[in-house]
Amino acid sequence: MGKFRTMVTIKNELGPPPPVSPVDVDKLRSEILESIKEFPVIDCHDHTMGPKTAPEYKEPITALIQGYFQSDLVSAGGETLMGKLNDQSIPTQEKWPIFEKLWNRTKHTAYARVTRLVLRNFYGEEEMTLEAVKRVGRKLLKLKDEKVYARILNKAQIKCRLVNVNPDLKDFISGKYKMYPLDRLLIPLPGFHSVRSQPGVEGFARIVDGSVADLDEYLDVCMKIFSKMKDAGAVGFKDQSAYSRTIRYDNVPRNEAEKLFNFMMEDPRRSLGWPEAKPLDDYLFHAFMKMAGKLGLPVQIHTGHMAGWRNDIVKTNAANFTSVLELHRKVNFDLFHGNWPYLGELLYLAKNFPNVAIDCCWVNIIDPFYTEQLMANSIVTVPHSKIHGFGADYGDCVEYAASHLEIARDVIAGALARSVSRGWLERADVEKVAADWLFNNPNEFFRLEFKPFEP
Repeated sequence: MGKFRTMVTIKNELGPPPPVSPVDVDKLRSEILESIKEFPVIDCHDHTMGPKTAPEYKEPITALIQGYFQSDLVSAGGETLMGKLNDQSIPTQEKWPIFEKLWNRTKHTAYARVTRLVLRNFYGEEEMTLEAVKRVGRKLLKLKDEKVYARILNKAQIKCRLVNVNPDLKDFISGKYKMYPLDRLLIPLPGFHSVRSQPGVEGFARIVDGSVADLDEYLDVCMKIFSKMKDAGAVGFKDQSAYSRTIRYDNVPRNEAEKLFNFMMEDPRRSLGWPEAKPLDDYLFHAFMKMAGKLGLPVQIHTGHMAGWRNDIVKTNAANFTSVLELHRKVNFDLFHGNWPYLGELLYLAKNFPNVAIDCCWVNIIDPFYTEQLMANSIVTVPHSKIHGFGADYGDCVEYAASHLEIARDVIAGALARSVSRGWLERADVEKVAADWLFNNPNEFFRLEFKPFEP
């Protein structure tokens, strides 16, 4: 009898504490959100070149449908109407009946929530009405004003942005191209391995005043470009080839790739088609991953959902990328967009491959419920040091980036509250985990050299 009691006592001591009530979870979520709302943030993915390329708003409906919300408007039946809604020369009164109909079909989506936050936080309006939109038109943001642009980012506590843009690479290497002070460049990789013609190859060679006659010389040119870009401040590679091809990269024998390369180089009028060019594309991609390892640069990979509409999601599943992770174990990979909608595959890869991190850029507003589940599940499946919690992915519309971040903080608070309520995370550890997700993890992963944030 005594042994039985001892065993019961041990079982109770080892088991998780009883969950708190749903009311307590909501209260805890609000408490956590309040505590992390001023934490510094590294925006792990964006497309921006600073205020010089920011939009110039002249009409309010156009200002309120920037970015991803347009995908929902198209999905709701507005495909042939987007030209009119984006035309700033058309009066608001004329656009309103079209927009009102589409708004009423889409206003509950996460993309629309970003627009709601822009409407509220930057224009002081709570409801989308014609009168409210007209008032917005009288106080449109001046994003080309450097002070306005910087003030929005500063208020959001965005301390650094990792940007995927395409400046003149020769100017970047020489220092002639000046980055916005908060920004760090990712080397845009797709063009280098998707070369299809001799003129395309020569275009890259001219960046370093070189010339190319064979595959070895092209690889040497690329390595020289990447090395010089790293010296000029690039902090990694970014590849979004998933938009146009599968992210399954075969380990192609050199002779197959070289044959295709020689074919296109022999005649500048030749051009490789697809899928004819896949062996060369695959071979070059693997060669560049070896270079990433030698340079010590991490690689960001687009996985999951794609911007726009009418694309093939199967080709972008991160599970397709497994062989690359196996072959290039010294390269750190940052897998994008929560791999939406393939949650389980992404958690598996992050759990089982030491060189994989989960990047929650964009996914917080693709599907915040999914992202909250992803983050909550990651607590019990993946070292929390492997989560990068935010990437705005909104380009120069910084008011949208700041609004996206508001949603992301709420998602993070919800995931952490769930984990505390289930007994998997101590309340005392919550702020440290949030700080790591928002700032410390990407700071270390990309070697940004900011002072770690201790909440």
